[in-house]
Amino acid sequence: MGSSFNDSSIEIHITFHCFRHTYATLQMAAGSDIFTVSKMLEHKNIKTAQIYTKIIDEKKRETTNKISFK
Repeated sequence: MGSSFNDSSIEIHITFHCFRHTYATLQMAAGSDIFTVSKMLEHKNIKTAQIYTKIIDEKKRETTNKISFK
């Protein structure tokens, strides 16, 4: 079961899983370490939380690539 947001003609259905994923990604982006995030989400295995590090690594690459030395 999820929540719905309705503003004019925009409707978004957000599931609990989506919330957990967003929360973990935001925690990692804010500097929380993977072990803490994994424990907060009650993952049984640290490998489950490693997907969030890949997302953060990609964001770091995107940010770095915005700098141009000409």
